[in-house]
Amino acid sequence: MAQQRNEPHKISSDPPGFVQRSKELGRLVSALNTAESNRPAVVLMEGTTGAGKTTLLGEVADVARARGFQVADAVTSNLDRFMSFSVVRQLFESLTAGPEAGAVKSIIGVGPGAADQSGAGAQNAAGFDELAPHQTYHELYRLVSGLADRGPVCFIVDDLQWADVSSLQWLNYLMRRATKLPLAVLLSCTTGVYPADPLQIAEMQIYATRVRIGGFTAEELSRFAELTLSRQPEPEAVKACHTATGGNPLVLRYLLAPTREPSSPPGADVLETPDSYGLEELGESVLAQLHRESEHLVRLARTIAVVEPAELALAAGVAGMTLPEAADGVRRLARMGLMADADKPAFTHSVFKDAITNSITRAARDDLHARTAASLHASGARAALIARHVQCTASKLGRWAADALYQAADALLNDGDATTAASFLIRALQEDVPAEFRTRLLVKLGHAESFFDPYQAATHLKQALETIEEPELLLDVTSLLSRALYLDGRYEDARGALSESIARMCASAPEFSAQLRLALRVTLPTEQFEEHDAVPDRVAVDWRRGDARGRGLAALVAEDLSNRGEDLTTSREAALVALSAGAVSIMQDPQRMMAAINSLIRTNELELALRYSSEAILEAHRQKQDLVFVLGHALRSRVHFHCGALAQSVVDARLALAKAQRMNLHHRHPAHVWSMDALLSALLHLGDVEAARELIEPIGLTSPLPDSWHHTSLLQGRGQLRMRLGDDAGALRDHLECGRRLKSWGAPGPAVLPWRSYAAIAHLHLGHSLEAVQLALEELELAKKWASAPSLARAMLTVGMATGGAAALPWLMEAEHVLRNAQTLLLRATILVELGTTRWHHGQQKLAREELAQAKAAAERCGSLPLLTKLAALPPEAVGRSDALPAVPVSADSPLTPQEHRVASLVAAGDSNDEVARKLSVSRRAVEFHLTHIYRKLGIQRRTQLAAMFYSTGSRR
Repeated sequence: MAQQRNEPHKISSDPPGFVQRSKELGRLVSALNTAESNRPAVVLMEGTTGAGKTTLLGEVADVARARGFQVADAVTSNLDRFMSFSVVRQLFESLTAGPEAGAVKSIIGVGPGAADQSGAGAQNAAGFDELAPHQTYHELYRLVSGLADRGPVCFIVDDLQWADVSSLQWLNYLMRRATKLPLAVLLSCTTGVYPADPLQIAEMQIYATRVRIGGFTAEELSRFAELTLSRQPEPEAVKACHTATGGNPLVLRYLLAPTREPSSPPGADVLETPDSYGLEELGESVLAQLHRESEHLVRLARTIAVVEPAELALAAGVAGMTLPEAADGVRRLARMGLMADADKPAFTHSVFKDAITNSITRAARDDLHARTAASLHASGARAALIARHVQCTASKLGRWAADALYQAADALLNDGDATTAASFLIRALQEDVPAEFRTRLLVKLGHAESFFDPYQAATHLKQALETIEEPELLLDVTSLLSRALYLDGRYEDARGALSESIARMCASAPEFSAQLRLALRVTLPTEQFEEHDAVPDRVAVDWRRGDARGRGLAALVAEDLSNRGEDLTTSREAALVALSAGAVSIMQDPQRMMAAINSLIRTNELELALRYSSEAILEAHRQKQDLVFVLGHALRSRVHFHCGALAQSVVDARLALAKAQRMNLHHRHPAHVWSMDALLSALLHLGDVEAARELIEPIGLTSPLPDSWHHTSLLQGRGQLRMRLGDDAGALRDHLECGRRLKSWGAPGPAVLPWRSYAAIAHLHLGHSLEAVQLALEELELAKKWASAPSLARAMLTVGMATGGAAALPWLMEAEHVLRNAQTLLLRATILVELGTTRWHHGQQKLAREELAQAKAAAERCGSLPLLTKLAALPPEAVGRSDALPAVPVSADSPLTPQEHRVASLVAAGDSNDEVARKLSVSRRAVEFHLTHIYRKLGIQRRTQLAAMFYSTGSRR
């Protein structure tokens, strides 16, 4: 018996039955049932360390295999987050029966050296070639679809919180796409541990059935102890055990293991434990046992805990042991219940690994990671494997370590994890490397930081520029630096950086100098634009190449031509070249992406603009690129606005503005301003003037705005608001200042901002008919040069309104004809209202009714209350209102408009929203918008309050 007691106690890896977890196991098995009926199912188990998640996953995996599922599993660790597609590799590597295990190598690269193929050597000098992660996700999805054709599939991922960003993104992609596959995805996540990507985990929770696993209750613990000990424990022992462990199954098994001997009283050891026996005490107990066994065993266990080796040979080498010695040690650890498999160096649970790791000094852990990195480098392992150990040590290892970090960072950056990539590059800069390579590291670091910290990005890029002589690299780095400075609101610094590099390259590389001049003109407007007018022929050739550099240049060309109002065909072509590989391919440069999509809007390619802006939003959400997310929503808001979907335009603009505020962007940041501008335009055309006034309040109605492209656009929007508020003179000043800026910057084209049209209307309101006609005709000439249907139609509309009378009809008829087949519904509705109204007042009543009917339908689709109000002011027979109501007198002190007063009186009389809409010949949505404004102005919340107010004031109709 004494000999038996000296042997290490085994921690049972197979608990006595699943009595306490039968409900949770049933939830997992139900996912298999769903998958067998050709429907996907996702289950996410959440619980604390040691709650039994791993055991449950192992059990359900056995059930799935017995049912004929193709089971693929993966177990993560805290080092996996540093290696792209780590979980995906594990899943497909476990599918050895089919061709998928080999096919995945060609998609993400699984063999040794795979990361090197996409590393610095294969890139250009600055490493700016972008990958398309969505293509990788799609190809992996096709592999899963192929698996599903052969039978149901079960994917199991344990400890999801440590999964790498790329794998999490793919799992989310799979959950969205696999709507009809026989697929069960079973996941576990440890609560209280900050995941590698909280946003991706949160998105998975949307698709998954969540199963929470807690500790055993006292009753469950009693049953568990009875099954473990084969006898009934004493109630006092159960109570003490529950108090000490909190019902944690893993700790319970460890504490109850010694009491399984007949000579030990039930729960005796537990009663002698402290009042609270947690995981820290468990780790100390394990280490004490290891010390009693052997110092070699302690060294091996510590090596495995810190290094987390995939192969036993690596653990043996780092621990300074022979392979047979290490294999014997693992078997002994397995007999103790600490290792899951006698042939694999992996702990049964992270609690043991963490406890052992915490017992090692920082210097010792540092040395273990350094030796591991060196061993992996010597064996030709992947850069990502080497880098994650180099990252964990402060020891200087040399150029090879910096190379591995650079290559791993490059892959992470292409996969959308800029933050981790930057941390790798900062670590690489701590190595002693040649000056040329140090410059490359600084450039790549600045590129990564530009997505989340433009100030630091500018600092590192400036350091890199000091040593760069090669013209092509100078071009790339200067472009990056100017972008970082611009996004940080440092416009003069950005202009200075571009001008300095232009001067440096003027003679040695005129074609690159011309590209920087183009970037300067498009990004940072200046009144000295004439000196940069000439664009060499080389630029016109370069942007058609279609590679990464050519796509970025094409975006500049597209924006420049549309700014100038020249050559719509070439501007459209350049925008399409810029986006030829999708919005994802140009997202690395948010300014260029926005320039390309904005050029599509200006050239009336609204369907394409909607597609690419939506693609950018989706990918930005997956890659956590918040800036691109904001710009994408601002762009899509603009597209919806032109298409007449005003409510959707407001939604996108509010999403963009909310994200910009959560990012703490300065109110002068381009993304913040563009979001405000998009929201302002949509609100005004919806008729929500009060909300528009509140939006613009922080910058004021009269304050001067900075000289930048985005602030000038906002200046025009503010001018429209001032006109709606009755300040025609102030509106005119804003529009004329907008025009002065654009003309001085060499951007007279109407596609940029139709400021002349808005200024002409302000002139008309002020009685300046001659000035209005002059501006309208000037815009018409420029619109003919640009030849875009919306620009032409708007200019003709303005000429007609400025001309007035019967002479306006030909212009309005031509405007309607030009825009008849265009997608710009809001502008078409505006033209139809003016045309129908003019016809009605000049005796063409039959045609007027037809056009006003179309105008009403279009205005209702758009939800434009200003247009609907204009229609409501016409005689009833003009717009087909047979039961129109007489005008309702409105008192001078009433806060309501005449139309709002009419809606309020009908609602107060008891009419439903539908009845009001029918009587006023407007849409139900229009009535709801009116009621929102009425309630806000009157300070009420319910229809009964409105009725009481009308009865008390005698305002009933």
